[in-house]
Amino acid sequence: MELFFFIAVTHFIALLSPGPDFFLILMHSMKYGSKLARYTVLGIAIGNALILLLIFILLWGLGQIHPILLQLLRCLGVAYLLYLALQCFRYRDDENKHLTNHDEIQIKTSSAMCFAQGLQSSVLNPKNLMFYSSLILLVYSQFSVKQLSLICFWMVSVVLFWNLFLLKLFNFRSWNQFLKRNTKILYRLTGCCFLGFAMVLIML
Repeated sequence: MELFFFIAVTHFIALLSPGPDFFLILMHSMKYGSKLARYTVLGIAIGNALILLLIFILLWGLGQIHPILLQLLRCLGVAYLLYLALQCFRYRDDENKHLTNHDEIQIKTSSAMCFAQGLQSSVLNPKNLMFYSSLILLVYSQFSVKQLSLICFWMVSVVLFWNLFLLKLFNFRSWNQFLKRNTKILYRLTGCCFLGFAMVLIML
């Protein structure tokens, strides 16, 4: 029980520190609205589940997580974060006209695209793989398969509901008005954060 509590607290503290997923949700909330951003949140949660599944497959099949896989994910993660940063820096003031009414931009944007970007953000973030693998390796021999499955379900559920909570906060009237007034600044800030995350991965 104490070990599970340790996992739960560690996982939640990790969620509190804003990462690429946080800024992707913020960007999609501003650009597409909350309805489409929910698919981004779902993609992030599914990505976390796939990472956990990959960790168990590697542990059961190979007994370890190969360094080449981490290196590959790191390179892909850097490329994807740089792409997101570029998208933010390319934001134009005239795009702000769409923020009061998302109908037109939603026609051009599919829920599948938002889901795919959320999935990519989660899967291509090597920090997710390193964080989850370190936790799983810590408790791998302490729990049964059923208990480990429940722990993984718990962590994915926390990711899903925490990000939905953040999305709800972004759409409160006061927050929404703040986002509309400061859209250009927030896009630049978000782009800088994506760029910063990419630089950190390059230096790892």
